Amino acid sequence: MSIETRTEPRRSLHPAVEAEPPTPWAQHILLYAAFFLMGAEMYLVAPMLPEIAQSLHASVAASATIVTAYVLVYAVAGPPFGILADRYPRRWSILLGSLVFMLGNLACAAASSLPMLVVGRGITGLGAAIAAPAIWAYLAERTPQHRRGRVISLGASVYSLGQVLGVPLGAALASLTSWRWPFLAVGVLMIATSAVLYARLDHIPATGTARGFSALLAPWAQPRISLGLIATLLLQAGRLGAYTFVGVIFAQRFGFSLNALGLVGLLVGAGSLVGSLSTGTILDHLHRRNVSGVWVSVVAAAAFAPCAAVALSTQHVLVALVALTLWCVFGGAFYSSQQAYLSSADPTQRASVVAWNNSMMNAGIAIGTTLLGTLTVGSAAFAGLTGALGITAALVAAALLVLLRKDRQPA
Repeated sequence: MSIETRTEPRRSLHPAVEAEPPTPWAQHILLYAAFFLMGAEMYLVAPMLPEIAQSLHASVAASATIVTAYVLVYAVAGPPFGILADRYPRRWSILLGSLVFMLGNLACAAASSLPMLVVGRGITGLGAAIAAPAIWAYLAERTPQHRRGRVISLGASVYSLGQVLGVPLGAALASLTSWRWPFLAVGVLMIATSAVLYARLDHIPATGTARGFSALLAPWAQPRISLGLIATLLLQAGRLGAYTFVGVIFAQRFGFSLNALGLVGLLVGAGSLVGSLSTGTILDHLHRRNVSGVWVSVVAAAAFAPCAAVALSTQHVLVALVALTLWCVFGGAFYSSQQAYLSSADPTQRASVVAWNNSMMNAGIAIGTTLLGTLTVGSAAFAGLTGALGITAALVAAALLVLLRKDRQPA
């Protein structure tokens, strides 16, 4: 009797952990592969724009619309398809989005005119908008709570890694062949990935309620979600809006060549990866201590502000590079933290919320680029506005923390 009394507490030391199923890493790796391809494709166009323009007899400025087509379709289509991913099993949205993404890349590879290429990129953005929210939701609900931060952060890291490696790999392949081959390569790889996903993904019934498209704005009705979305909008407006002009600033201020700016891009990618990867461990540690992971968003946004202000204003090249790297570390940490929090904020509409978060990121890029573009690039006002966007994002995330703390207090 005494033995049973002593051993019983040992079985219940971590009941939540014991009750949860193991993490299906084999399936997660397949989803990470899809994320890698989507991240690589997103910035694939940048180094190939001159060759594309020459091949299709268009100006470089006109050819840049193929970038806009992807981002615009992604931002607009994400929330409606997020609703579908909540109404039906995630598996179907992931597979459908992957196939549409594949078709878009094949259409880009076969495009014989600029309008056809723009349409192809729009189809590609549509595929990413269909699949990505469902992937984030699948990762969240198929992962035990005590490992969810790490799994979500790994997804963000793989997506960033695709962006980092996609540009040089795509440029190298295009230089050996033509600009069409990188699109073809991504399309073929996505065909293989989709086939394995079809065979390996579990068919899990939808957890959300059957809602119509009138529920498109439903996430905004909950302050604990809307405040998170607003924080994403503000931080990304500063983080990615200002980054649009970093190449111009470093070229003018420090005389960086195109090759040197390429190395800066690798430094930026490395910083983002470090921020995303480290955040997963921090979030899981906070969860074990029953502390909200939104603290990471608050700290990351607040730390981003001075780093960005210094990187955009200093006349010392080494200081600028260190500050830019830290800017990207904290930016990566903020993104991973937001994805982890919002993917679990309301299990009945996971995909819808994540889709809105991705849309807010793209909207933030557009707003930040537009606002900062009205100022003298690299001026004190330019650096000040970037820092102010970061501080405001930190304040909004702090308001979310206060709200969450009030919700947890007994009535």
